[in-house]
Amino acid sequence: MAVTTEYLEVKLQIRSSHGVVDGKEKIATRTYGDVKRTATDQDIYDTAVIIDGLHQPVMVECLKQETILLISA
Repeated sequence: MAVTTEYLEVKLQIRSSHGVVDGKEKIATRTYGDVKRTATDQDIYDTAVIIDGLHQPVMVECLKQETILLISA
């Protein structure tokens, strides 16, 4: 059975560390949608760095989330 794919969306997720609270690292996550499908990984990372410069604390991870629907043909 063949499978086809349908692109749905791309999101940028920035995770920032707020330090250690009660022995556990506290991580805050911000997610930004409507990322252009044609944006390269470098473009997305550069955008995350710019956004991170506007916020405190400092970014510890930058994630690209792609949502793709798998359809049986």
